[in-house]
Amino acid sequence: MTSDPTTPPPSALEDREVPVLPDFPSRVCVFTIDDGYYAVDLRHIREVLPIESITPIPGMPPVVIGMTNVRGSVVPIVDLRLLLGLRPRQLPPFAVVLRHEGYELAVLVDRSPEIMTVRPDQFELSQSPSQDSAAGRHIVNGTLRINDAVIHILDVAQLVVLLDSKETMNRV
Repeated sequence: MTSDPTTPPPSALEDREVPVLPDFPSRVCVFTIDDGYYAVDLRHIREVLPIESITPIPGMPPVVIGMTNVRGSVVPIVDLRLLLGLRPRQLPPFAVVLRHEGYELAVLVDRSPEIMTVRPDQFELSQSPSQDSAAGRHIVNGTLRINDAVIHILDVAQLVVLLDSKETMNRV
């Protein structure tokens, strides 16, 4: 039996029942906060940097611990522990600088991030995220299951909206 050379071979994915997810992140930056794993779409990552200096800003809510200079740009540093309902602890060694529509912020992370390629079948939309705070439920929009690990996906757009909300900033 010969195959038609003009017909492309069938895709291995065509036979699988994989949901089509709009704007599915195929590459993510995975990091830890406390003992939890979190991921951000790689398109929202500017860079990862060690924490060297933080300038506190009086009058800011506790979630914004200060500012730092990142290659000439002043960037706010956010401790996501407070938004995720986790206990604050000593200053972590790294920050991941996120960007969304011209807005930049750095989030504190405990371990140096890892870049991973993910498949659509590893992604699950969250019906009711199991975060311990209302803010956490807004910024976690799904999970990745890779081997035995459950990785929460952070929605950077929702994080920016949440941080820009006066009501939220007065409470956190």
